Amino acid sequence: MRQPLHDLFGHIPIYWHDIENWLLAVPRLAPDSPRAASYIKNYDVVGKISRSKARGDFESIIARREPSPFWWIRFHWG
Repeated sequence: MRQPLHDLFGHIPIYWHDIENWLLAVPRLAPDSPRAASYIKNYDVVGKISRSKARGDFESIIARREPSPFWWIRFHWG
């Protein structure tokens, strides 16, 4: 059963597991990292989650992706 998009007060509920899943989708940032709290605040993660839930693409954003077989190209300078 899918959760309703808005709560009784018209807000989109954001849960801690939503934030954890968002952080897991960010490369090189673990939810238990010391940088996670400042990332959540400075990059308005709660606002981003709320807007993505309203658009309906939250699930696709946090979906686990297989790393590209050409990931090393980003680190190749020659």
